[in-house]
This record gives sequence, C-alpha cells and structure tokens, in this order.
Amino acid sequence: MPQARVGNITLEYLIEGEATRPALLLLMGTAAPLTMWDDGLCAALAGRGFRVIRFDYRDTGRSSRIDAPMPPSIAEMMQGFAGGTLSPPYRLEDLADDAIGLLDALGIRQAHLLGLSQGGGVAQLTGARFPERVTGMTLVATSTAGRDVPPPRPETMSVLMSALPTDRQSFVEWNVLMYTRTGSTNPPPDVAWIRRRAERTWDHGWDRAGFLRHLLAVIAATDRTPLLARLGMPVTVVQGEADPIFSVVAARQVADAVQGARLRVIPGMGHDLSPPFWQAIIDSI
Repeated sequence: MPQARVGNITLEYLIEGEATRPALLLLMGTAAPLTMWDDGLCAALAGRGFRVIRFDYRDTGRSSRIDAPMPPSIAEMMQGFAGGTLSPPYRLEDLADDAIGLLDALGIRQAHLLGLSQGGGVAQLTGARFPERVTGMTLVATSTAGRDVPPPRPETMSVLMSALPTDRQSFVEWNVLMYTRTGSTNPPPDVAWIRRRAERTWDHGWDRAGFLRHLLAVIAATDRTPLLARLGMPVTVVQGEADPIFSVVAARQVADAVQGARLRVIPGMGHDLSPPFWQAIIDSI
C-alpha cells in the first residue's frame, strides 16, 4: 500500500473511488489500523459516489511507530497517568493534525469525516481545528469527553480492562471477547466475521505499546463541548441503542452541543460497525 509523509512520520493509506468524487476520510477507533474498516463497507461507500480514504493512524498498522515505552498493562498505564508519572506522548489533537496532513499530502482540499469511537473524537477536533477543510461529519459511537459523559456499563469495564494480547491467536480471541460483549445485540455479533477482521489486522500490524499510547491519548482528552459549539458544517450523530460503552445519553450530548446536528439512534447496534448496520451508516452519511 502507498505511504504519505506527514511531518516527521509516514502514514500508510488506501483509497477507493475516482479522484473526481467527494472525499470521505475514515477515522477508526482506538489504535485501529485501516484493516478494521471492512473492505465490503468501503466498497459500498465508493459505490455511493465517494472517494474513500482509510489509513493507519500513527503507531498502528504500517505507519510510523512512536518511541515511547509503556507499562505492560492498562491498569498500570492508568495508574501512572493518574499519579502524574506518565504523560501521553501525543494527544487526539495530534491525530487530527495527522488527518489533515494526510489530506494535504494527497492534494485533497476538503473531505467529509466518518469517525467511530476514538475516531469520532478525532473527527470533532479536526472539524474544530480545520473547519474550512471539513464539509461535514458523521460521528458514530462517540462522546464529548466531558466529565458528565455516562461511563461504560459496569459489566463492560471488566472486559475493557482484560489482559492485552501477545500473539496472533490471543489477539483474535481478545477481539472476539471485546466485540461479542460490546457489539450488536440484534442481530447478535458474527463471530466468524470478527475473527477474520482480527486476523487481517494482526497480520497488517498491531502491538500492545501502540494500543496503550492511543488509549492514553483517549484518557487524557479534555471536554470538547466548547469546540463543538463552534462547528458550522452539517453533523450527524449515529448511536447504537445497545452500545454498552457510549450510551444514547452520550450521543445526545454530542448532538446537543452542535447547532443543527441530527441524532440517529439505531436499535440493536452496539459499539461497532458490523455488516447488518452498514446501510444505516451509509444512509446517514
């Protein structure tokens, strides 16, 4: 796959669709490389007339890795941050800058942003920092990062804090655990689909330290509500009714913060973009 130079890092990317079509930049969740965007979804988006751009964030996939050692577990990382002994080597604002840097490298003046979870936060910051570059946003399963955002369900926290994988097999099983507990409920998660996506992602490139650095950027994020109030482009907030990480309340907080934003709640959808919900996402865009 091609790579683009953005500042002092390189970002691996993949484009589908003709250059004359409106650009759609995809921003995935925490430490998720471009393989977490299903080929079928991207083809469907291209079929609806978009030039679809997906990429590996810094520290993921085949993009540049950051030299910043991390503790061995999520719990120790969170303890270090809370105790002031560990600082994020980059923030979500840096990932937003990377997104614009990629568009610059590709010669793309404007794009619509589709952001999921962490990617929704990155999209919010990109729109606020570079409003002239963003034609609109579709924000899925995300929040304002404010202090009043409802926390994940208690039974979900134990899953989110589970031991990180160390090899291909444990990575696949970790994905199965995560997405069967946080994904859709009606229809239920497709375990075979989750496994295939996890296998592609491990083979493309994933590591524990990069995941923790991304997660630390999420934990260190500040309330984006004041920034959202300044957005002027069209914004649609899409929320799964069954999402145990970000609730409908969290989605409504995002929509309420953006003047004129639309909120679409999808029954049965969890914290994921599984095939049964692709059409609803495409229609929302």
